[in-house]
Amino acid sequence: MMFNLDDPLIKRLAPILKSVNMCDDSHIPKRNGQRPASVLIPLVKRGEWQVLLTRRPMHMPTHPGQISFPGGRTEAGETPCQGALRETHEEVGIAAKDIHLLGSLPSFNAVSEYRVTPFVGILNPAAKIIPCPSEVEDTIEIPFSFFMNPENHKPRLAEFDGKTHQLYDMPWPNAGEPKWHVWGMTAMMLYRIYQGIYDET
Repeated sequence: MMFNLDDPLIKRLAPILKSVNMCDDSHIPKRNGQRPASVLIPLVKRGEWQVLLTRRPMHMPTHPGQISFPGGRTEAGETPCQGALRETHEEVGIAAKDIHLLGSLPSFNAVSEYRVTPFVGILNPAAKIIPCPSEVEDTIEIPFSFFMNPENHKPRLAEFDGKTHQLYDMPWPNAGEPKWHVWGMTAMMLYRIYQGIYDET
């Protein structure tokens, strides 16, 4: 898969991402009963850069209807990046050969029992997106620039681990009539990218 390493977005992302090879143990679960998981933040260039998102079906036992990235539990014997690639193939039909991993964001403890490692990857724009009906109700591509615009970050306080955390929701296309309500873990990962690229505080 060919892409331009001099693309401005790729050059901005490179300094804020960790190695795909996970050279430390930060991705390993830290709590009793905690399980490893990984997700892919898929970027695809169609004129401008887009972010691929999925909507979970309403029949799912956990997080029904939630907007998310492809991902899930890392299976025994898998590395975190292998898990992210497998889950992406299972959920939206995009094979590993059509994904170039740029790197990873820091792992974190989800509200659920998982320790999650996010990877950022570039999709081959010619790859066909074929959602798995049992796991994905719908997919959408939203401009990356939308998530990098602080005017689209709607602040919200949440309690986790006995502490109050500042979170940001990112409803698309607007807060008044959101067709895709990007919030929670998905919005948090996008906000971390925003912080790494643009937030100098």
